[in-house]
This record gives sequence, C-alpha cells and structure tokens, in this order.
Amino acid sequence: MPGHLIHVGCAKAGSTFLQRWFERHPQLLYQPGGIAGFSNVFDIPRQGCAPHPELRYRVTSNEGLATPHEFGGHLGGSYHAPATGPSPAAQARVAEALADLFPTAHVLLVTRGFRSVLLSGYSQYVRDGGHLDFGTSDPADPEPGRHIWNYDHLVELYATRFGERLMVMPYEMLRDDADGFVREIERRLGIDHFPPPRERFNPSLSPVELRWYPRLTRLLRRAPIGAAPRRALLRLYFPLLMDNRLRQLVRLLQFVRPAEPVTNALVTDEMVNAMRGRAESLRANPLYEPYKEEYLL
Repeated sequence: MPGHLIHVGCAKAGSTFLQRWFERHPQLLYQPGGIAGFSNVFDIPRQGCAPHPELRYRVTSNEGLATPHEFGGHLGGSYHAPATGPSPAAQARVAEALADLFPTAHVLLVTRGFRSVLLSGYSQYVRDGGHLDFGTSDPADPEPGRHIWNYDHLVELYATRFGERLMVMPYEMLRDDADGFVREIERRLGIDHFPPPRERFNPSLSPVELRWYPRLTRLLRRAPIGAAPRRALLRLYFPLLMDNRLRQLVRLLQFVRPAEPVTNALVTDEMVNAMRGRAESLRANPLYEPYKEEYLL
C-alpha cells in the first residue's frame, strides 16, 4: 500500500512550486485540487484498472488547509478575499478532519519568514480580489493578521495528531537550495531523488501592480451599474486579476497618474514585531538555524 503525504501550505511558501514537483515525481501521485492523488471519486475505479507501477506516496496539497476560509476554492464574482487570518478553531477542525481520514499520513508544513511573507501574502490577497491598501484594516475587523502565520499553533495541531510524521521546513531553504529541499523530503519519505522544476511559479505582483489593483477592485465593486451587471463585470475581472493580465493597463495608469509603489520599505518593524512569539517551536529545528532572524528567533 502506498503512503500518503499531506502538504499543508502555508500561504506564499512555495506551494505551487512544490505541487509541480509532486506532479512530476515518478513515485508520487498528485492531482491538482484532488485528494490523495484522486481528482474525483471516478478516479478510484479508473486507477484500480490501471495501477501506477512506481507509486510510493499519494499526495494531497492545498495551502487552504493551513489558512481555511469559507470562500476557499471560489474565484471572483460575489466572493470576497478574506481580510483577516483564519480562526484557530477552523484550523483545528481541518487538522482533526485530516487525522480522522488519514491517521497514518505524513504531513509537510512549509513556513515563511515574517518580513517577506507580509508583502508576499498581501500580493496573494490582492490577486484573490482584496480591495484594502497595504497596511490598512477592515473596519469590521481592526486586527487583520492576528491569526495569520501563527506557526506555533499549526505545529502543535499537527504534531499532536501526526507525531514524528510531521515535517516542518522553511521556505527560505527552498528559495536558496531547491534541490536540497526536495532531497530532505525524499529522505524522510524514503523515495528516490527527482530534481525540482527550474521554472518560477505564481510570482508576486510588482510594486506598482500592488498599488493599482486594489484601486481597480474598489472601483468595480462600487460601480453604479446595478447589482446584477456588477456581478457579471466582476466575474470577468477576477480571472484577469488572478492571472495578472491587466498589467499593461496598470502601467498606463501609473504613467498617467503616478502612485507610490508598494515596496518592502512599507513593511515596518512594528508590523514584523507583531508576529514575534509565533515561531518558538521552530527554534530547535536544525533546518531553521540559518534563518532564525527571519523568524524573530
């Protein structure tokens, strides 16, 4: 029987890159958006008729497992990107469900240092249809981010349920040495080496795009054209936003009316220090030794 690897995000920590590697590794079976290598229930009998000769592990991968929200899997339209982090209770229920379904699985949790993830995470928020400017809060919830990237909470949830089968690894290692990163996963799983992809996947938006896309989103959400036409317009707009296909329009807008780009200079020490104390469980992990500063350790 093959094993099962569950890849639990976190957001903006190389998930798309790893999913491409999962797809290509000859001893792993992964289906985008699927569960345990099955894209749907019909895949079970199909694979039963045509077994995978080299299969060692089935893979489930989705960063929404670490950051659950009610609109997960939906794009655009009337759906709103979550402005706040996931609730700890929702994260616990997801971990419990995975443990109930797959009690012998291995779990891979990839984290990202606090300073870099603030801007990168904002980029994903914007692409998901977020309308708030960087550093501002939703009036309905004045503390956005209070549950985001609490690594200690996630490690405790999965270590309690999966024990030594939990692998916690830094995105920075993937960034600096992708081959070494996947070799560590292969060593833990006992599978053969397969090189990681060379391509870059799901790059963050540019500083100018980070400034203009929320403005465009706000403009369209407030367009005085009636609710039904507005929803139709947003259904057209959100896929373009997700794929960054309005970059030429953004360049034109920036040329006509220059606006301050959203750069790392806007990530203040106060923002970063608000994350302090959320990664103490990583302190003794030798993989994090070169990156302690990025986790405020």
